[in-house]
Amino acid sequence: MPIRLAKISDAAAYVLAGFPLAIAILVLLPLGLGLGVGLLPLCLLGLPIAAATMQGWKGLARFERRRAALVLGEPIPAPPPRPPAGEGRWARWRDRLRDSMTWRELGWAVVLATAGLIAASLLLGLASATLAFLAWPVAAPAAPDGSTLDSWQVPFLMPVLGLLTGALTAAAALFFGTGLASTARALLAPDEEALLAARVQTLETTRAGAVESADATLRRIERDLHDGAQHRLAYVAMELGRARGKLDDDPDAARELVERAHEESKRAMSELRDLVRGVHPSVLTDRGLSAAISGIASRSPIPVSTKVEVEPRPSRAAETAAYFVVAEALANVGRHSGATKATVEVVREYDRLHVEVADDGLGGARAGAGGGLAGLAQRVEALDGTFGVLSTPGEGTTIWAELPCGS
Repeated sequence: MPIRLAKISDAAAYVLAGFPLAIAILVLLPLGLGLGVGLLPLCLLGLPIAAATMQGWKGLARFERRRAALVLGEPIPAPPPRPPAGEGRWARWRDRLRDSMTWRELGWAVVLATAGLIAASLLLGLASATLAFLAWPVAAPAAPDGSTLDSWQVPFLMPVLGLLTGALTAAAALFFGTGLASTARALLAPDEEALLAARVQTLETTRAGAVESADATLRRIERDLHDGAQHRLAYVAMELGRARGKLDDDPDAARELVERAHEESKRAMSELRDLVRGVHPSVLTDRGLSAAISGIASRSPIPVSTKVEVEPRPSRAAETAAYFVVAEALANVGRHSGATKATVEVVREYDRLHVEVADDGLGGARAGAGGGLAGLAQRVEALDGTFGVLSTPGEGTTIWAELPCGS
């Protein structure tokens, strides 16, 4: 029963909230279109008015997609962005005029201004009648003596009528709310063809980005090996060769050379371990995401609090992507942010893995092309995940990712 009452109240709120919207549409939409089209021949004066009117009904559509969640339980999905057919302002407006969704959004505005207004008016009338019938026993003593309303039957009849109209009001709220929300979904939700086209475009973009990211990683590994471990190992070989030449004639000098070669070999091993950790850390495979992230946090130059709840264990691809999101974000915190503390949260909710790294630093971070954050975005999007950066100057930075993690 509480669930049913909640559905009725949500549906009634949805229908009644459409009343002021319908009035606004009836006033502004014809006015905007009339002025825009009427003034168009006069040196294009009507063009900005028509453009503002179009922006108005598209803004209404965005609001209506969210408002429909009152009845549908979730917002209506927004249409995917269309690839631009050209550059410049005129090309963008031409694309909007050719887009069928633009006219479907206008159609919803017309439906809301007509059917929505009628439904809201009827529901208001039924609700008012219900309140009047139920309140009659209280107002009956004020009726004139001898009138029909002063009859003894009326105080008993009115509550019955109130209950009947109340039931009718509830049924009307569900009927009107469901009908309007279903119509909104039919008009405002993207069709399957548009979703499929957007999906193909996204896959092409993310797969190309993944290939570029892999190439960049291989080039980085090659550069790091050449500039780091390879030089150190060459130095070790050279020092050992010198030590061998001095072994018989000057054992003390040979011993010193061997010790220097030993120290250099330890530095080379440390660099190789860091390099391997950057490719795929063994602790992630052996002990999972919690231990791997704890290791990253312990090496951070600033205090980092962590929360990792990922049971059951995610897929290897999701684990790896989440690890590198945290690793790159904390590396940026230590190098650039000027933060005094950071937090890491990795939580699994059903088949999604949510990753968030926040700091209290200077903010202003951007996922520019070619940067580490852009590479993370490509890695996440290649797994059909989403990646975002919120970094207001002076208010710190939050980096988040959401990954599919079916194991």
